[in-house]
Amino acid sequence: MNPQSNSDLSIRVVVVNESGFIREGLCRVIERFKDIRVVASIAGPHELCEVAQQAQADVALIDAQFPSQAGFEAIQQLRESGVITRVVFLSVNPSFAEVNRALQAGANGFLLREAGVSELEIALHAAVKDKIFLCPTILKRLSEALVLEELPNRDSFYIGAAQERYSIDDIISEALRLGILQQEK
Repeated sequence: MNPQSNSDLSIRVVVVNESGFIREGLCRVIERFKDIRVVASIAGPHELCEVAQQAQADVALIDAQFPSQAGFEAIQQLRESGVITRVVFLSVNPSFAEVNRALQAGANGFLLREAGVSELEIALHAAVKDKIFLCPTILKRLSEALVLEELPNRDSFYIGAAQERYSIDDIISEALRLGILQQEK
């Protein structure tokens, strides 16, 4: 189940957020999940590769709001070093470029901070299975606006219990059209 070869079956998570208050809160929430545990909590993504490798982390939950796009660069460093740690981003108000860059960099999830605890748990489980999970808030708004069809030979993602598949490009385009995501200026 886990990308890392752990002796236990729990999902091992590293929380990366510059705010100690938010970091501690996320750790406390994650520790309540069955079969998920926090193995490290760090203030910045610059040390993520080393910490993820030492802790044999399955998933890193990273705040997307770091200056200089450091969170996105951390994914590249993980991939280049061969560390098999999936990444889920957390953001307040993502722009099109932020969501797109996260997915293009190899992120397995993107959540809004307004997402519920259950969405966080689902995102962590999806990531460890190498599925892509986008915040249900975005998907709900999109599903109310139109019906999307699965497109063959395109990137797609996991949206929870329904396990429906949609084109990432279609979701992002529609989110832009509806004003759910905003193009960076």
